[in-house]
Amino acid sequence: MRKPILALAPFLLISACGQEDPQGKAVEDAHDIAMVERMSKEPFKPIIPHAITEIDIARYGLDKPGCAFRKPGEKDPIFIANPDEGFMRIGGDLKRYAAKMESAQLPGNARSTYVGLASWVDLVSLADRGGGSDTLNWPAKLILHDAQERVAFMAEGEISCQR
Repeated sequence: MRKPILALAPFLLISACGQEDPQGKAVEDAHDIAMVERMSKEPFKPIIPHAITEIDIARYGLDKPGCAFRKPGEKDPIFIANPDEGFMRIGGDLKRYAAKMESAQLPGNARSTYVGLASWVDLVSLADRGGGSDTLNWPAKLILHDAQERVAFMAEGEISCQR
C-alpha cells in the first residue's frame, strides 16, 4: 500500500515548487522598492545662498516694488520677492523663482512660496518680538528646499517691502 504514496511524492514536490508565498513576495518587493528609492536619492548637499548686492539689483532690474529678506545685521538681501517672481543668488548664479499663486499672500504683496527649477522657497511670517511691526517690515523665516523636498537652508531675519 505504501508504493502508490511514494510514487506520487515527486509530483507533490513539483507542484509545491510552483506555488509562491504571497506574504514573502510582498516583503521582498517592499525591500526592493526601498532599496531603489535609497539608491535614487542624491546625497544631501546644503545650499548656501549669497547676498544679492546693489550691483546685482541694478544689473538685473530687481529694484521693482516688492520685498527683500535679510538676515539680522545684513545690509544686502538673500532673497528678493515681488508678487510674480523671486530671486536668490546660489553660487555664482542668480536663480529665478516663480511665485506660487495658490500660496498665501504676505504683507507687501509677497507670496509665501516661490518655486524654482531645482528648489523652492517658503517665507514664513513670524510673531513680532518688538511689538511694532507694520505691513512693510516684519520678522520672517526663509526655508529653502532642495529638489528632493529636504530643507537645504533655513534662516530667520526680516522682510522689508517697498511699494
